[in-house]
Amino acid sequence: MLAHSAALFADGQFLSVAALLLAGLFLLAYAAFIVAAFIGSLTSRLDAGMKLVWAVFIVCAPFLGALCWFLIGRRSAAAAALR
Repeated sequence: MLAHSAALFADGQFLSVAALLLAGLFLLAYAAFIVAAFIGSLTSRLDAGMKLVWAVFIVCAPFLGALCWFLIGRRSAAAAALR
């Protein structure tokens, strides 16, 4: 087992495996961020038209749409709930 681990370090495969795992975790976090924004926009207290606008924006521009939802949209949904 120890010899096999040393071989991984020597071949550079360990770095490849670590980079692959890191990329996988990043993609998983990215997908969770987008899905959370999409679900949050659909379950907010906004009217149906604004929900549709946010959902389309999140689908068409996933990262930017999700980021804007968490920075801007949630505040407007909270303000709409107070009315």
